Amino acid sequence: MLDLLYSKTEAGRAEIRARTLPLSRTARNLLLVLDASKPGSEWVRLVAGATEADFETLRQHGLIAAQNAAGQPIAAPPPVAAPAPAVTAPAPQADAAPAAAGHSPLLDRAALYTYLSGAATKLLGPFKGYAFALEVERADSLAALQGLALQLVERVQKAKGEDAAQAVRDALGLR
Repeated sequence: MLDLLYSKTEAGRAEIRARTLPLSRTARNLLLVLDASKPGSEWVRLVAGATEADFETLRQHGLIAAQNAAGQPIAAPPPVAAPAPAVTAPAPQADAAPAAAGHSPLLDRAALYTYLSGAATKLLGPFKGYAFALEVERADSLAALQGLALQLVERVQKAKGEDAAQAVRDALGLR
């Protein structure tokens, strides 16, 4: 089970914002950093003090879900306890939040969240990527995620050059 890729569910993202479940510090840290870039066993190894029991707690509460390499859920296990309801602002229309460069990503909120949280550490490195992933977790609307997407392009351009930035633009659907 730990050899599968896992990502946060909507309930997991809501738990990060609301902190309603009695999770241990290591389980909460694991929830914060976990994305589908590595198998579950690798995340347990990377998070200081995390155990398979912490991972299982997240899975049982429905805060994380297994997915295949294409990013599609494999099977959604029923949560043991009812997770906190997600409190999100209604997503504004893409044209309601014009970007600084006059472009906004064409991805929907879920796809944008998945890309930003998964690509941050790959593109920015472990420390800057982790800090960026925390910003993504705090984003509460499509407009906020779109702004972060444009910031990611700028940061990648500074760190890795125009070719890498163009690859990110292409992945985000920016022209």
